Amino acid sequence: MWHRSRQWLRRLVDNRSAIFRDVRLGLSHARDIPAMFMPGDDEPGIRSELSRRSYASFGEVALSLAQLLVPATRESISQGTLVCYPPRIRHEQHSTRWFFINGMGTAAPVALLNASEIARVFRRPVTLIHTPTWGIVRDLAESITARTLRKDGKLSRPALNVLVDALERNEQVVLVCHSQGAIVASYIVRKLLRSPSTRHLVKKLELYCIGGVADSLEVDPQLTLAAGHTVPYVEHFANGRDYLSQIGILSHLDSTAGTVYCLAERRGHLLNAHYLPAIARGDYCQRRSRLYQYVRGREPGPKGALAVVNKEMGLHG
Repeated sequence: MWHRSRQWLRRLVDNRSAIFRDVRLGLSHARDIPAMFMPGDDEPGIRSELSRRSYASFGEVALSLAQLLVPATRESISQGTLVCYPPRIRHEQHSTRWFFINGMGTAAPVALLNASEIARVFRRPVTLIHTPTWGIVRDLAESITARTLRKDGKLSRPALNVLVDALERNEQVVLVCHSQGAIVASYIVRKLLRSPSTRHLVKKLELYCIGGVADSLEVDPQLTLAAGHTVPYVEHFANGRDYLSQIGILSHLDSTAGTVYCLAERRGHLLNAHYLPAIARGDYCQRRSRLYQYVRGREPGPKGALAVVNKEMGLHG
């Protein structure tokens, strides 16, 4: 017990500057907290997390709300085993696998709703890697521990082996992550790049962070130079008035690799209600991003040096 307490005390001391930084950021953007989960603009055709009609039953709504509010240890419904298919498409693409990692406070019905909506918008099967909610308070504590105190905990471990297997078996892997999922992805990328047995696989990985709360994301300079684009390939999408994006990606552009697309006055943090419709329309990027080129089942062209140039020149959408 004393040994563990000493470890935590040392972690607090070693990361005290990050703690003060995050407290300052959290307080400076606090006015946008209420808008995180407020209904967004009327987006036709989208299955919003806030709509009762998006769920199969009232029981799913009650379960999602209860798990958000009540602290408890819960199991994941899918650690890379459950696939959500778009309408009229019931098979995997052989050369490419799509995965989704959810954000904090996400009960199973909401995670399934998110993954299904991604599958519908991009017309591709999406494999869910579900990080279960242990209650919003514990989820926040877990995110702070992972991001600010640099202790991975339970977040990235379930997803790492799933993605390594997919990278070994496929020509390309697309990972879409939301909110806390960006923290998970940052740890996964770091582990992949630092292991000699997996480093070469990262050139197959495309990473799309939506409303990301991570404060850093590294790429491999040598692989990036050889490929002409960041390795892994990375894009970020952020609402300028999204509280978690404000304290996440938008406050850490210098330490986060990839192109950042931002709508400065757009509010909200929910994936379906506040992000996916605008991504599908190309609002964030003037239809230039690679993720937009996947919408409705399209196939984007080869990746080039544009992502690196945009990052260096500060061409954020």
